[in-house]
Amino acid sequence: MEVKEYAKGDIIFEPGAYLKYIYFIESGFTRIYYYKNRRDITHYFFGPNTFSTGIESVFHKKPSIFGFQALAPSKIAFFPFSKMEELAKTDITMNKIIQSVLLDSLINFSNRFYNTQFETAHERYNALIEENPELFQNASLGNIASYLGISQQTLSVIRGMK
Repeated sequence: MEVKEYAKGDIIFEPGAYLKYIYFIESGFTRIYYYKNRRDITHYFFGPNTFSTGIESVFHKKPSIFGFQALAPSKIAFFPFSKMEELAKTDITMNKIIQSVLLDSLINFSNRFYNTQFETAHERYNALIEENPELFQNASLGNIASYLGISQQTLSVIRGMK
């Protein structure tokens, strides 16, 4: 395991990178993002005490479609996936850790998909504030708007409805 510190705005990895690590955000805030039509889109936010990685890249050894960026000064632990995978063959605890990371990712992305499909932008905004109020001190309005799937102008209108 290796621990690194990142400043606000630092890129941890770019889209297209081949990933070899599971990342644990010890402190700070980060985001997973991708590019669509030359636009930077926030896919998900990660706060302290959460795991992240590009699952398709780590598990299938493909380039990641996502990038990873620090939104605030962040301390991140890197766990080499190959060593975790090898240990998981004989250690039930490591196997359960990998299962937990995968299950958490599946649940989070399933909830995100559901919310995008069935909630209004206003409902998604209110849920984001309730679930993660400190995010608004760390992420730009552009990042938040792209995560919610709306324009910054629409986000401004929603914020003004209070």
